[in-house]
Order: sequence, then structure tokens, then C-alpha cells
Amino acid sequence: MDARDYFGYKNPDEEPGRPDPADDGDGTGPPTFEEAVTLDDAASLRRIDPDDMLGRVGELPRQLAQARRVAATVTLGERHTDVEAIVVLAMGGSAIGAELVAAAAGDRLRVPLIVHRDYGLPAGIGDRTLVVAASHSGETAETLSGFAAARERNLPLAVITTGGRLAAGAAEDDLPLLRYKLGGQPRAAIGFGVGLVHELLSRSGLIVDADPIGPVVAALEELLERTAPSVETAANPAKQLAWSVFGRIPVIYGHGTMAAVAHRWKTQLNENAKAWSSWEPMPEANHNAIEGSLNPRELGDALYVIQLRDRAEPSEITQRYLVVEELLGERATNRSEVWGEGPSALA
Repeated sequence: MDARDYFGYKNPDEEPGRPDPADDGDGTGPPTFEEAVTLDDAASLRRIDPDDMLGRVGELPRQLAQARRVAATVTLGERHTDVEAIVVLAMGGSAIGAELVAAAAGDRLRVPLIVHRDYGLPAGIGDRTLVVAASHSGETAETLSGFAAARERNLPLAVITTGGRLAAGAAEDDLPLLRYKLGGQPRAAIGFGVGLVHELLSRSGLIVDADPIGPVVAALEELLERTAPSVETAANPAKQLAWSVFGRIPVIYGHGTMAAVAHRWKTQLNENAKAWSSWEPMPEANHNAIEGSLNPRELGDALYVIQLRDRAEPSEITQRYLVVEELLGERATNRSEVWGEGPSALA
């Protein structure tokens, strides 16, 4: 079945992915619309995904399991456990891991956690603040700046990285170093980003009743089996959602843990699909963002709204989503819900 029939592009002028005039037709240029939507053909997928990000997604359970093993080798002293706050210094893909952990832990965090996406240190932190410097390359300028400031103040420090100057600094000061191996883009290391922060905080007693990693790994393996590239579109909800958003601008809503997931989805659409995307946290979106759906009216069909839902969400949030449905009405008719699943908030 053609994408235009399946998800309703109205005429050929609306088809995204027009051929690049610079492509000489030798099969190595950007895919045309027809090729780009052939999600059930392995050769087409390889052209669309030359960096094999699909393969990296499939590595997520292995990364989480390996993160648990890496964290088990690290010794934490009293300075790293008897703290009043946690600051994670990170950018991009490294920062989102900490954001997901904080959202999943919720009120089980024993102390406040700040994800600092900037140079230096956040204002107002005391001497009993655990500073976690996380950088995939170990060379992120903002993270190195905060790391240097924390060293100067002699704050309790831990480091998550593959190497670089960050690893060298940790070795020089004999700091807890959670070092992993993975080539490629930082965004492909999300399993390490989540797993290492989670296990570090769990081992230091800063997450009460922490979710065990094992069931999370098992749940992800089962989900990846159901949504694998080899599973055809008719039976694959991931491919169906991809078809829905293709050629449109995704706008993603989420609450709590799902707000962090919405943020991650947005950044991955930016980085992997090179596409515009937006995300909004609930219930804040009800107070401002929803009003932006009125204009310009001609863009209504260009948007695709995804509501990320949690079966454990508070009843107040359920009511807020009903408000979203009511207010969107005919403003944004392209929309769907995706419900979280798994044995725990971390999953």
C-alpha cells in the first residue's frame, strides 16, 4: 500500500522528500518520496539510515546491561553519598539520560537533582552537592567548564565518559570514573546515559527503592522484537507512527516521565530525521502552547500531534489531556496517542 493512500496526502504537490536535482540517478543520492516511505525494504532503509541509527536503537538493552556492570566496579565514599543535592553537568544526548532518570525516579529521589546544560556551575549550590560530569567524548566544552569549577571548589565529583580530558581529570584526582566504550554519535549512547546515571545514584543511595535494570532490559528486548525493521508496517506500530509524521511537523506532549521522553523524541527527530519538531510538557501546555494552535490556520494539516501517555498518570493530567482534545478540535486533526508500557517508570 502506498503512503499517500495509507495516511492521506491529498495530492502530489503535498508529497515531501522531492528528488534532489543534484542527484544524477546513480542510486547514491538522497531517497525520493517513493523510496523514503518503503519501510519494509531493507535496501531502502539503508539509504535512509546510512549511519545505522536503527541498529544503535537495537543496542539499547545491551548498553543498559553493560552500564550496570560498569557501575558495579566503582567505589563510592561518604562524600558521594551524604549529599544535599545532585548536579549533572551535561549537554545534548548526555544530558537527556539524566533528565530521563530524574523523571522516572520522581519523588523517590532523596535530594533535588539539577541537569545543568551550560558553562560553569548553577548558582546556589553548597559544598555537599554531588557533581556528576557526563560527556560522551570527554571533550564537551560546557561540561569541562563546570568540571573545572567543581574541582576548584573541591566538591564531590563523579565522571561518566568514554575518555578525553574528562577521563584524564578523573584519573588525576582519583575520582569515581564510570567509563564505557562506544564509537559514533553521543545520541546513540542513550543506554549508557540512562544506565550509568541511574546506577550511580542507586548505588549511592540517592534513589530510594530504585527500579532494577534487569526487568527494564527484558521489556526493551520484547518491545524491540515487536517493532524490528523486519516486522512489516501492517503489524509494526513504530513504522505506522513514522508514516503518520512523515512530511509533517511533530508536536509532542508529555507529563512527568513522558515529558522527558517527549523531549528525547523531539531531539531525535531533529538529529536523525533533520526535521522540525516541538515538544511541550503537561499541564503547562494547557496554559499557553495550546493557544498557538489557532494560527496560521493553513498550517493545521502540516502538524502532527503526538500525546505520550502514562497509565499511572494522575487523574488531573487525564483531565488536562481531555482539554487538549477539546481545544485542538479541527485545528490539528492529525494526532494520536502513544501509551507507555513496561514493568516500571524507568522502563
